[in-house]
Amino acid sequence: MHVSPDPITAPQQAAQERDTLLDLIARGLHCTLADVLGDGHGEPNTEAITKAKAVADDYLAAYEEWLVKLAADNAAPGPQ
Repeated sequence: MHVSPDPITAPQQAAQERDTLLDLIARGLHCTLADVLGDGHGEPNTEAITKAKAVADDYLAAYEEWLVKLAADNAAPGPQ
């Protein structure tokens, strides 16, 4: 089954989607770290999510920069 999301057309919508993605990544980072450290998979507290979101934000910013560069490279004339 293929699902195509509706396009994001407003800055507010983009910000909300980015925050949702950061939360998802942060929770994944927390669960991965908890598993590695043997701390279990309980619901992370607010402080843990805040710290993990900062790390997730760095990763997401780097990914966004890569996407922008890739788009610019693909739009440039000539051989790729």
